[in-house]
Amino acid sequence: MSLSVGERLGPYEILAPIGAGGMGEVYRARDTKLDRDVAIKVLPAALAQDPERLARFEREAKVLASLNHPNIAQIYGIEDRALVMELVDGETLRGPLLLETALNYSRQIANALEAAHEKGIIHRDLKPANIMVTPAGVVKVLDFGLAAVAQSSDPSNPATSPTLTISPTRAGMILGTAAYMSPEQARGKPVDKRADIWAFGVVLFEMLTGTQLFHGETVSDTLAQVLTKEPDSEQVPAKVRRLLQACLRKDPKQRLQAIGDWKLMLPEDGFANQHETKPSLHWILPGVAASLALIAGVALSGWLRPAAPGPRMVVRLSATLPVATNIPGPIAVSRDGSRLAFVAGPKGQIFVRMIDQLEATPIPRTEGAGFLCFSPDGTWISYIDMSVQPNKLKKIAIDGGPAQVLADALNTIGPPTQDWGLDDNILFSSNGVLMRIPAAGGTAETLATPDPAKKEIFYLTPQLLPGGKQILFGSALASANPGRGGMIAALNLRTGEKKVLVRNVSANPRYVPTGPGSSAGYIVYYTSQTGSLMAVAFDASRMEVKGSPVAVLDGVQGYSNSPFALMGISDSGTLAYVGGGPGAGLPTPLIWVDRKGVEQPLPAPARTYSSAKLSPDGQRIALMVVGQGLQVWVYDLARGTLHNVTAEGDGAAPIWTKDGKRLIYAPSNGTSLVWAPADGSSAPSMLTGVEKGRMVPTSVSPDGKMVIGFYTSGELWVVPLPDGSSGNAKPQSFLDSRSQKAEPAFSPDGHWVAYRSDETGNREIYVAPYPGPGGKFLISTEGGTSPHWSDDGRELFYRSSDKMMAVDVQTSPEFRAGTPKILFAGTFGNSFDLSSDGKRFLMIKPPAITQRSADQVTVVLNWFDELRRRVPTAK
Repeated sequence: MSLSVGERLGPYEILAPIGAGGMGEVYRARDTKLDRDVAIKVLPAALAQDPERLARFEREAKVLASLNHPNIAQIYGIEDRALVMELVDGETLRGPLLLETALNYSRQIANALEAAHEKGIIHRDLKPANIMVTPAGVVKVLDFGLAAVAQSSDPSNPATSPTLTISPTRAGMILGTAAYMSPEQARGKPVDKRADIWAFGVVLFEMLTGTQLFHGETVSDTLAQVLTKEPDSEQVPAKVRRLLQACLRKDPKQRLQAIGDWKLMLPEDGFANQHETKPSLHWILPGVAASLALIAGVALSGWLRPAAPGPRMVVRLSATLPVATNIPGPIAVSRDGSRLAFVAGPKGQIFVRMIDQLEATPIPRTEGAGFLCFSPDGTWISYIDMSVQPNKLKKIAIDGGPAQVLADALNTIGPPTQDWGLDDNILFSSNGVLMRIPAAGGTAETLATPDPAKKEIFYLTPQLLPGGKQILFGSALASANPGRGGMIAALNLRTGEKKVLVRNVSANPRYVPTGPGSSAGYIVYYTSQTGSLMAVAFDASRMEVKGSPVAVLDGVQGYSNSPFALMGISDSGTLAYVGGGPGAGLPTPLIWVDRKGVEQPLPAPARTYSSAKLSPDGQRIALMVVGQGLQVWVYDLARGTLHNVTAEGDGAAPIWTKDGKRLIYAPSNGTSLVWAPADGSSAPSMLTGVEKGRMVPTSVSPDGKMVIGFYTSGELWVVPLPDGSSGNAKPQSFLDSRSQKAEPAFSPDGHWVAYRSDETGNREIYVAPYPGPGGKFLISTEGGTSPHWSDDGRELFYRSSDKMMAVDVQTSPEFRAGTPKILFAGTFGNSFDLSSDGKRFLMIKPPAITQRSADQVTVVLNWFDELRRRVPTAK
């Protein structure tokens, strides 16, 4: 049946025809229920009543439904004898391509075929017309199990000859496209997966040369060439000749037997060596001066061919991020250096860009992403979803689709970081504990936990080292030396033994090799105080550091207020980073901000402050200082003094008791609450025993008898405060646990609690009666965090993105709320407190960062050659 633009097929509105041929018609359509574009494939009118064709159509749906793979176009369902499929935007595969690009596409094609073969499915019609490449460089194999939509009905053109499909099951009949079918297909013999391997070889030849391997004036002439012509492998780079010959043996018994073995036909250096042809300059990133074009071309020509003796030219290119953003987010580079991923835009969305292309492609529904990592094959990205509590470790295909939640990645203690290893496990840190989970999903396994006796606060940045037996990681320590309170260590996965490699450094290491699979390389880490990358030679086979760390790159911007650089490094030697000054470990000034947004700095000593709470009398500020190992300090506004409450330990998220004599906080290595005299006159004492999760206290009731807070897993709790100095109270749940909740705050009359919840899918502010029961009230309209009540209970304040919001409220005799209004906007931390008169806000200002341009990424090719010149290699 034919469809017209504007016609409806169930919930699908036809937008435009895409293609048509002897075996089907394809249309672009809009799914009005899920608000997405899809491809609709229908049988032509001549075949719509043919029972065999209808059976084939249904079989294609079942075949595609059984194949869930990022390199295979997905099927969404059947609607009135029409297939509803994933719409793959991009171009059909065509050559000639650079060897690295061709091998990258070959890997993805082979992965798709291997997934099908493992399920007993043979494609039978692999050809460039059935292979799409998205703008992000992702290959999609189309039309499994059924003839492809022909691009032309001209029978004299063998490249677009109609797929011959008399019967796929009866011997003696032909199935396939003339120029790409195997000899056994051409003879009408039964075929198996080795027919796909033949077609894979033919497609590889065409990718590399840009010419069709078998072609004649007619289809018969083309079939004759398939049966008699021996391919000329001299036309392709020497590196792939063995592979091509193994795929194109006319006797299937002599052919490569499994598509997954294709890489075994390449030299042992894998993808390290590149081919000899001259690369084009079309891929050079925007922002490169015209005067660099010739130099870049010469350098890249050397980079893309087998390494010659002597160092190669290091090339620096400037890439403009295609999204307006003040502070770029995390960056990642695929292992082969072909893709760059970054977080940008007002909502922190992931974008992917092929290095050899100009445009970046957003990945839908990845807002709030942080700490990116490519899968080893470059087709997936794992990331931390920072938009929900607790943070989630997720993965998503680079061409989009639904994200898969793998695990909670809590970040109350230490940033949640992760790495996707060659063993197809993802290493990550959750609340400072090293974890491991299969990339396919499963149960997370604890690998290592910080040792409080050694002043270890949290572990982070785990990375699987060559050989798969050791993990490199960083450890943050309680220290009075900001930015240097850490160490770099290795964990033996078999014995659990930890070995310290580098001391007194920022704890954010990354191992980079000197060559593919090499165990001799470098440990690279970022120093947030200077904005520099440091490197030290490292032998991963002996777990030995050689020499002393050396500064190898200055002017690297840090990520927000964390010890991480905005950078990514590939195994092939490509470095990408955001230039500028340091972004972490710098002082974060305390400021007053009035209701119009006018700032007034406080003369507090320079520290990296993370939270600030005014005492009940407004004369002191309880502070959490990040750069000093998550410790609690108190600043006296009148005297200008700053003293440490946790000098003998550590703590996070301090709040005041109502009498202003004590501070309640959470030990950074425990799942409990403690309190201590605010003047530091005695040691902390326990409020609770060890609980089911990490606890964050946020508010004390007006009568001083209860403290309320949340578990980082997203549940609210209340704890009675003891009469004496210590106790062992049991937290009691407050409200239900059907959604993630956090940041509860008592109203001044004690009858209401404001809190944050994600029950609508967005973080919003709600108010519920305390202790209940009763219905809740939605306060915010466009997102909200950090609710605070005015002292008179007539206003409720919260943050919405970079805006300070205020809502008029009434708490008695019943609760009422007005319309939220914006007081001011500005770049401040979400942590704030309110003066007793409600006229000023105590806030933390992010560090001033000197940056070249917030929308520029510098890409350095052959950076490992520069490393080798600056730092002697471990041998």
